[in-house]
Amino acid sequence: MTFDDANADQVAAANYLNSKGMMGTFFLPSGYLNATDPNGGPAPYMTTAQALALQSAGNEIAGHTVTHPDLAQMDANEVARQVCNDRVNLTNMGFRVTNFAYPFASATPAVEQTVANCGYNSARGLGDLKSKAAPTLTEVAEPLPVPAADLYFTKAPDEVDNTWALSDLQTVVTQAEAGGGWVQLTFHHFDSTTDPLTVTTANFQAYVNWLVTEQTAGRIVVKTVRQVMAAQFPDPSNPALDVDKPLVNGPAAPPPITVGNLLQNPSLETAGPVASGLPYCWAIGSYGTQTSTFTSVTPGHTGSVAEQMVTTGYVDGDAKLLPTLDLGQCAPSATPGHTYQMSAWYKSTAPTQFELYYRTGLGTWTYWTASPNFVAATAWTQATWTSPPVPVGASAISMGLNLLSNGTLVTDDYGLFDSIAVPSVFKSMTPTRMLDTRNNPAPVAPNGTVSFQVGGVNGIPANATAVTFNLTVANPTSFGFVTAYPSGTTAPNASNLNYATGQIVPNLVTVPVGSDGKVTLLNASAKGTAELIADVSGYYVPAAAQSPGEFQPMTPSRFLDTRNNPAPVAPNGTISFQVGGVNGIPTSISAVTFNLTVANPTSFGFVTAYASGTARPNASNLNYATGQIVPNSVTVPVGADGKVTLFNGSVSGTAQLIADVSGYYLGGGAATVSGAFQPITPTRFLDTRNGTTPVGANGTVSFQVGGVSGVPATVGGVTFNLTVANPTLNGFVTAFPAGASVPNASNLNYAPGQIVPNLVTIPVGTGGQVSLFNASKGTAQLIADVSGYFIP
Repeated sequence: MTFDDANADQVAAANYLNSKGMMGTFFLPSGYLNATDPNGGPAPYMTTAQALALQSAGNEIAGHTVTHPDLAQMDANEVARQVCNDRVNLTNMGFRVTNFAYPFASATPAVEQTVANCGYNSARGLGDLKSKAAPTLTEVAEPLPVPAADLYFTKAPDEVDNTWALSDLQTVVTQAEAGGGWVQLTFHHFDSTTDPLTVTTANFQAYVNWLVTEQTAGRIVVKTVRQVMAAQFPDPSNPALDVDKPLVNGPAAPPPITVGNLLQNPSLETAGPVASGLPYCWAIGSYGTQTSTFTSVTPGHTGSVAEQMVTTGYVDGDAKLLPTLDLGQCAPSATPGHTYQMSAWYKSTAPTQFELYYRTGLGTWTYWTASPNFVAATAWTQATWTSPPVPVGASAISMGLNLLSNGTLVTDDYGLFDSIAVPSVFKSMTPTRMLDTRNNPAPVAPNGTVSFQVGGVNGIPANATAVTFNLTVANPTSFGFVTAYPSGTTAPNASNLNYATGQIVPNLVTVPVGSDGKVTLLNASAKGTAELIADVSGYYVPAAAQSPGEFQPMTPSRFLDTRNNPAPVAPNGTISFQVGGVNGIPTSISAVTFNLTVANPTSFGFVTAYASGTARPNASNLNYATGQIVPNSVTVPVGADGKVTLFNGSVSGTAQLIADVSGYYLGGGAATVSGAFQPITPTRFLDTRNGTTPVGANGTVSFQVGGVSGVPATVGGVTFNLTVANPTLNGFVTAFPAGASVPNASNLNYAPGQIVPNLVTIPVGTGGQVSLFNASKGTAQLIADVSGYFIP
């Protein structure tokens, strides 16, 4: 007799069972114990005291994971946390725990091995023996002693539900009496009116009474799982029980994501670990009486995948896809008192709504609240909603769009953002080299990472929220790309620069800083090493109060990828993408920072980014040759419709364009506070091709920023796109405040004849000017297109 999930209504059933001299095995998720009803109703689960009383009465307490997830859908570390920590938690509460049951009877060979590694003696499955739910099966009992191959997936009939009559319960026993063996009956609820996994108290008590007569007649013996397992794992101190193996702790949870989109795999593109149609880090949530099926469908809102849910036979309850209710691998972290802005794109034949859950304590997930309904939609439509403040004690949240009726719902491109994240202001600094792996014994390995400290060093305060630096890759031994992201978080689906073998490639990066004050760089190359250099030119610190022009950093997130559209951007064509009002970004913003990459161009050309709905400026953001993959950081105003437009300046060639957003500037008026950013329409401030000579070897050219083209006479820093053209020899360019010494830093590297762009953010020097140093024995033409400035 086994009982799953620590449901409070099992206590009375256990008391009746025990009154007849029989004991049961109770598989308890440790995170469920002591959970309360958020609506103030009766506690749905047992308390620790109730479970300890069951153990004292002679019943067995066994493991069932911490939060009752589908283990087959989780990676190895989360499986170990769920399985090992459940045993540790229960043991620390005073329970003796030696056996286990799989939630949903879902396991893989790797999961079964983890259960063994965590110190359990056995693990129960379901649905492998003949019963009312599976009348065509021929096996009616698990052989005894249990075969070694079955120990970590012991056989049992399907779980008992409200369709089982007393005779069905009796049959699973009588059909096995002739041949012998072991039959595990699994109960969940008693007298429930909302959950189909229930039996009436009357039927249960009648069944217990019948078992007494069968046992008295010598036809059966009722034992706990622990007593059955004693045949294979005898306890030297008490051979009637199985042995208690040493405790094993699961691995620590990864650091929480606290900035940007908090969701892992928000576009559902990465498949889960088993072929079930569920994306990685997403799970099925459902309750009540209905049947819901989930499948991956193509195409998605963006990318190649979306998730479809079809609900039939609806009576009550709901179903939804939601981030896995786990211990930290996938569940979004949350801060009590904060509100969270969520979004998802959907198509639906019936109304839908967001349903929210939160996690507390050891891992108790509790239903929280729901959003208003969103109407059915035949075309892709975005649902957005901001949650109430997160309750005290919550450490994580989860959300998903549901169906409360029969229908079909397709979802994609989810977002979840902390809407109380503090905006930041910019502090410029003379460019300073803070990482150069050429000074280390070895370059960054293929698919390896390197981190460097930002907060608390070189005059940067420990509370820096984001950093701006020029990233350069040198001496790569194969092709690849580099992704910058906050230390301690998962590498996002984004890139900052792409490189080919032997290339020297620079690009400006603005990225949040991790909780340890560091930034991590991933060398995404299958087989090549690379040297990485970072020259920091500024950082962001929390603002005193929210004001226009302040910066909100976010983990880099892909907002545009035309490779997922039917066609690339045409010659002299444009494409626009939405920034304001999506993925947690407010509707009213003044500018956006994103990494722009051109891929697969069929001819040479350039790309210009500008505010949607405005005239295209005489400026460029990157130049490309046929077949090149070229990245460049862009900071540009956002149009009144919240969009940015990209122009493919090629006479005859198409190009694929990719935009990875890493932050935005608040709108609502002109920037006035120190460190806030004021965007301007990209404007050409310097073009040496209009002079008589290019910049000479090891020469310097300065250009005026303060007091020109609407820029105030005094500014704290300037952002401009720097392009080198027609260089005659190898070299690099360093931008610095006029009047200062040339720093040990670089902004772009070039080879003869190349056209190389890079964004520059730098302090303005003497007389409101910026200087550019051409570090080369050859000449070069230099072009500067200013897109904004910072208030001093």
